[in-house]
Amino acid sequence: MENSKRQKSIKDNFKKLSRGLMQPSYSIAYEGYKSLYKIGTPVVDLLKEKLLEVDWSNARYKELSAYVSGIFSLLHDFDEKEADIIRKEILKKGCPRHIKAILNSVCEFTLSDYKKYELFNIDIFEHQQIKSNCDISLYLKKWLGNIPVKDLDEISRLYVVRKEEIEQISASGTYTSVLFKIALLWDNKFKENSIPFKLFSLLTEHTLYHEIGHHFHRHTTEQDRSDKEREAEYYAYQIMKEEHPYLYIFVKLLSKFGLKSGNNYYRWGL
Repeated sequence: MENSKRQKSIKDNFKKLSRGLMQPSYSIAYEGYKSLYKIGTPVVDLLKEKLLEVDWSNARYKELSAYVSGIFSLLHDFDEKEADIIRKEILKKGCPRHIKAILNSVCEFTLSDYKKYELFNIDIFEHQQIKSNCDISLYLKKWLGNIPVKDLDEISRLYVVRKEEIEQISASGTYTSVLFKIALLWDNKFKENSIPFKLFSLLTEHTLYHEIGHHFHRHTTEQDRSDKEREAEYYAYQIMKEEHPYLYIFVKLLSKFGLKSGNNYYRWGL
């Protein structure tokens, strides 16, 4: 009875994931993805089956790109070795060039490249090759400690990444809705406690608060981008104002001299 109930849940959530990927409606896809991930390894066989049954001779194969990418990413989250085996099988059978690129790109990411630890019930994955002159975990612990505990609820993972992992989207941080994942760029190579180090630390701290602001408001891909960014920036501004009151006073002084614009209102709290 329990097994049949689980199989039904797997089937229903896979349909949700597939529908969201194909439409596309990423909020629906993420919900299915998250539910399947919670179920765990019993999902693996279904994912392998669905990936291997794709017929690339179909003239509409381009519509399957997001579908294959999402399913393969979920398989990779479950079992990196199994995902690599499936990748090789698909490449051996033959597939479009862009699908090959997607599969190879997913497999380039491996948890063995990351140092894992936990802060405030959040799994932290810090890239092993980040060039830094400080203990990053101490800064994360301090910054996360500035956030109300309830605002951190359900954040599943926080990736601390190099520029190489995030440069394709030209961002210093990202938030994945529904899966509740945050990626934070660490690109501070200066000597700890130097003025450049402190300035870059402030920017990184602000970015973390901004991404948590997206989580606090439970922003989704369907919402208006400008509204989401304003809300996330205002959230970050409130935390920065609380934690760096002298910086806030300095910025307020700058605003009195006309150093403000509509574009940076929320970013700098002017």
